[in-house]
Amino acid sequence: MTSQLPTDRFIPIQGSLNFRDFGGYPTTDGGFLVKGKLFRCGMLTDINETGLEQFSGLGIGVICDLRREDEVALYPSPPHPAFDCIQNIPIAPGTSSDLRDSMMTKDHSSEDQIAFMTEITKEIARDHLDAYRRVLRCLIETEQGFLIHCMAGKDRTGFGVAMIQLMLGVSKELVMEDYLLTNQATELITRTRARMAEQFQEIDDATLEIIARVKGVYLEAALLEVDTVYGGIRGYLEEIGLTASEHDALIARCVNAA
Repeated sequence: MTSQLPTDRFIPIQGSLNFRDFGGYPTTDGGFLVKGKLFRCGMLTDINETGLEQFSGLGIGVICDLRREDEVALYPSPPHPAFDCIQNIPIAPGTSSDLRDSMMTKDHSSEDQIAFMTEITKEIARDHLDAYRRVLRCLIETEQGFLIHCMAGKDRTGFGVAMIQLMLGVSKELVMEDYLLTNQATELITRTRARMAEQFQEIDDATLEIIARVKGVYLEAALLEVDTVYGGIRGYLEEIGLTASEHDALIARCVNAA
């Protein structure tokens, strides 16, 4: 598959995690998603003073934080006016606690752990419609930049971004390429290892790869779940309650003509 990704996809904000622009992609009808308005990332906790100045310059009007309450309490966003627009929309996949437990034992193989991650992503697609309804409402209601994030910016965020890109007319091929870009965020490996060390938990390299990376099979499974349960992206958006006029308005605002 030939990459059509822009070379400036990642945004080098100091202390950020997997921070990137998910706009700029061509759409199937010949347009392009706007750039500099649609952002995704991991937790914002470690953004330093320089990073805060860089972040403030992005003009973000709403931040959708998909982390659980315990994650927010453990790794809060910095107390800075740029983060006053945070909307906490917690997503807590029921299978994720099983995954966390399994990661720390020798009882499960890498194949088992990949299967766990696949099930988590399927559950995110299937069972958290209310949360993504709120995310989409945030996107509809802001005229400024939009940011969606979780802990690493890859699973809960990855699915949400995929739905937005598909809704705006990006092909599944390019949606997958954007999803897999997480694997180029090298800081995910180093910061995840450090975070586990802070919690006095040892982690082997194979498990670290599962935690801090994504695989195409995860998103493929989630999109298949959307097809199976909701009849595809159109059915999913209908279930969320997106009206035709709202959809048209989003396309008009988020897609530039060729």
